[in-house]
Amino acid sequence: MPHTLITGGTGMLKDVSLYYAQHGSTVSVIARNQQGIDELITKKDEYGFINPLRVDYSDYQRLEQKINLAIEHYGKIESCVNWIHSSAPEAPYIIAEILNNQNIKCKFFHVLGCEYADPSLEFPEIEKTFERFVNLIYRKIILGFVVEDEKARWLTKTEIGNGVIDAVEKEKDSFIVGKTEPWKFRPKY
Repeated sequence: MPHTLITGGTGMLKDVSLYYAQHGSTVSVIARNQQGIDELITKKDEYGFINPLRVDYSDYQRLEQKINLAIEHYGKIESCVNWIHSSAPEAPYIIAEILNNQNIKCKFFHVLGCEYADPSLEFPEIEKTFERFVNLIYRKIILGFVVEDEKARWLTKTEIGNGVIDAVEKEKDSFIVGKTEPWKFRPKY
């Protein structure tokens, strides 16, 4: 049975966790609160397995321990969908290092906020920061916004889930869920 790791898989990416479970994957889900884990487990389909990893991903040592235990119990991770808030800037790299050290090719879908499309900001090419992980197949997914009747709004959780699933299925190097242009239309925080 394939093994997938999802960070943020009880909130915004809950539908992505269920997608992988419904497609026969063991899904190790990193989540910070028990309520989200409980809700996800009750909704999972009979075709997959949810392995809850309750850990605050800003606790880097425990994060590493939990992922390594998941690999030990359920096998090497073949796919990872990673959404992490900016409060834990090193977490994506810690996860990438663990996955890279498995010595198998692993798809790494990196979900990023809309700010990565802001033309006024100077972001380093994030893909380059992952080049050192030679066993990762890096894919960038940027969450944008929706424009309806000349008014912009942020994506709903359902739109995010469906968009990330679409990105996973299409496996493009870079994928935008919603739109990021024209930038002036983006909703204000």
